Amino acid sequence: MKKKTGVTIIGVFVTLLLIAAVLCVALVRKYTPSEERVSPGEVTVVPEGEAYVTFWQEKYEKNALLLNGGIYLDLDTVLAHINEEFYYDEQELVLSYATPTEIIRAYPMEPVYYSNKTKQELSCAPILTKAGVPYVSLEFAALFSDLTYTVYENPSRVLLRTGAKDMLSLKVEKDTEVRESADIKSRILCDLAKDSVVWYVDAGTDADTKFVKVMTEDGIYGFVRKKDLTETYLESYTSDYVPAVYSHILSDEDVVLGWHQVTNKNANAGLENLIKNKDQLTVVSPTWFRVNTPEAENPLISLADMAYVETAKAHGLEVWGLVDNFTIAGIEGFDATANSFAVLSSTKEREELVNALVAEAIRYDLDGLNIDFELLSLQTGPHFIRFLRELSVKCRANGLVLSVDNYVPSAHAAYYDWEAQGEVVDYVVIMAYDEHYAGSETAGSVASYSYLTTAVDNILTMVPKEQVIMAVPFYTRLWTETEENGTTKLTSEALAMVTAASELTRNKVTPVWDDTTRQYYAEYTKGGATCKMWLEDVQSLQEKIAYIRKNDLAGVAAWRLGFEPDEVWPLFEVGVLAE
Repeated sequence: MKKKTGVTIIGVFVTLLLIAAVLCVALVRKYTPSEERVSPGEVTVVPEGEAYVTFWQEKYEKNALLLNGGIYLDLDTVLAHINEEFYYDEQELVLSYATPTEIIRAYPMEPVYYSNKTKQELSCAPILTKAGVPYVSLEFAALFSDLTYTVYENPSRVLLRTGAKDMLSLKVEKDTEVRESADIKSRILCDLAKDSVVWYVDAGTDADTKFVKVMTEDGIYGFVRKKDLTETYLESYTSDYVPAVYSHILSDEDVVLGWHQVTNKNANAGLENLIKNKDQLTVVSPTWFRVNTPEAENPLISLADMAYVETAKAHGLEVWGLVDNFTIAGIEGFDATANSFAVLSSTKEREELVNALVAEAIRYDLDGLNIDFELLSLQTGPHFIRFLRELSVKCRANGLVLSVDNYVPSAHAAYYDWEAQGEVVDYVVIMAYDEHYAGSETAGSVASYSYLTTAVDNILTMVPKEQVIMAVPFYTRLWTETEENGTTKLTSEALAMVTAASELTRNKVTPVWDDTTRQYYAEYTKGGATCKMWLEDVQSLQEKIAYIRKNDLAGVAAWRLGFEPDEVWPLFEVGVLAE
């Protein structure tokens, strides 16, 4: 019996040992990290001919294309994340870019681009299309952008860095692995050597807080045990990219510009009388050029005259030829807004217009060009800025001052992009008038004091003061209100300052000062109608010019010469109203 009991005890002991061994093996298996590895092709599934993309440590939603030896990103991605100044003409299939000195053109499937018409070789085509979507090569984009990139295989991936950035980095404390998920039993993606660095992505999953999600320096995403990492720190990555700097042709003295409305060749002869005894004037801008239709042989309608330029320069004046996009007489149904879009959205038409303007400026020895494009549509905005960028290259190369006339800054006209204008053109001119215009539903001032001061304050948030010219009116509006069948009908006409004063004298009306608009206001009855005027005169102009001088702007402009009495000109004397 004793022997039997001993055997039983030994059996139980052996059984317990076996159970303990099994438990130990189970525990060892449970807590021993898996050695199984993911094959390179399984790390991230990327379709053939593509590569996944990271911007810094963030994986991007779209893949890059690997085609014809090049690496391509879709144009929308390039514009949104790399360089918003690339411009694609989807009708003519032209990719454009402009630097301060170059106009760049690239075409699909050609491994070259053209800088000011000079061919430059590339290893792959700078642009191609796939399923109608344009793609830009990283090789080409990097020539003009703050962009560095590295390409890896197995899996195919492209690591992009744009600009400078502070990255949260973690140092590897000992040799370890990057795993497929936050679990030591998950497969190994790659090894990490001691003292190597990974980039923090996020804290991993809520279910397991022992891991952190990282990206390796060569773009592999995965999980690493927190205990294998140390020294979390911010790492500053700088950029060696030097952005292009636009030079500007700016006057050493205050600009005093007067627009001269020229509607036919004969009107050029009137310059002498307009500028006589106006020593304060420094620039005259005749309305000489008009944008033609795309079908026309000539992109410009021109009224330029050499004798005019000679007369102006004999009086010490610069001449900035004005080009507008207004209605063309004799063309039935002409739509200036639609025509502007048709011309500016076409690379071919835009280039012809730029070349024609610069050629006219050179031919007539002009000092500059003044762009007055009004009633542009929202859709035309980007094409207008592209036009200015390309025109600025040619003007800069030929020493021509480039100025652009604008409405006062407002949300509904933001597509005129005053900040971009200030970067590429020499002077941004703000037309601080037509607060109330011919189509206004209510009578009011053409240019109240607050209308101008608000315009000044707003534009200075976008354009440096030394590039801002503020324009004032030499006219007012006579508003007429009549009653017809119980309804008030409102009409108006623009009157020159001298004509408006004569109108009040004829009707024996004495205007009164209005503190709100800082103008004299007149109201009277004539022929059963109520007439109203907010007068532009010496006093109102003095108030406006004083604010312009106070803000040390580049100068003042006025629409238009011939509408003003002689007594306004002393107001434009530099320093007179500088307080």
